[in-house]
Amino acid sequence: MTKLTRIKILVAVLLVIAMALPMFSCNKDQEVTVSHIFEKRYINQRFYYSEGYPDDWAYSIGDDDMHIAELSTRGNTEGYLCAKFFPEASGYNGDIAVTIYKYNTNSMMNTLNGITDNLMDPESNYYLNDVFVEEELTRDSFTFTSDPASEKPNHFQWNTANYSFVREGEDWKGKFYVSTGNNTWFFLVCMEAKTTVWDENLSTFNDMMADFGFEGFEKSDEK
Repeated sequence: MTKLTRIKILVAVLLVIAMALPMFSCNKDQEVTVSHIFEKRYINQRFYYSEGYPDDWAYSIGDDDMHIAELSTRGNTEGYLCAKFFPEASGYNGDIAVTIYKYNTNSMMNTLNGITDNLMDPESNYYLNDVFVEEELTRDSFTFTSDPASEKPNHFQWNTANYSFVREGEDWKGKFYVSTGNNTWFFLVCMEAKTTVWDENLSTFNDMMADFGFEGFEKSDEK
């Protein structure tokens, strides 16, 4: 091999490396770096999630400061009502709420679409309207008002669907989001409000969903 040939090979290798490094750096940043919408943020280190919320909102995480309640589940499944976010003016059981649930299924047999189907199936263990309803609040005349769809509000894949129900004689609207990391657990986020105030809170719901974080999977890009 001549000296000129060796130089050409070396130059070619260096060019390949130079082209690959920016691509690797870009992909890495896209995967782990997120910017937050809200300045206020709750981070839960037990269940590995975080949520941003508006300045005039509050949240409850139960008496043990980790979750509000354990859910009634079957088999090896564990379920938790982790947190509830709400406008301070309306209070914990007011007419607007964002609730966060986490299930540990301890099974690799789950898929996101399968979990979504179960949430919408009255005969399944995860039927949405059987999920723990806090403080005796009920969802009467519960019905889904849309087919499931896929969204990426925060760079992660979520399945979602809209629903409606009646509570104490008043009409409500809701929307759930569900996502799973390795199929052994999934997060369920429910946005709910009285029909009369749903539209005016929809942008806040969307922003909070976009500001939901999986702790341990992301690196925050604080403002």
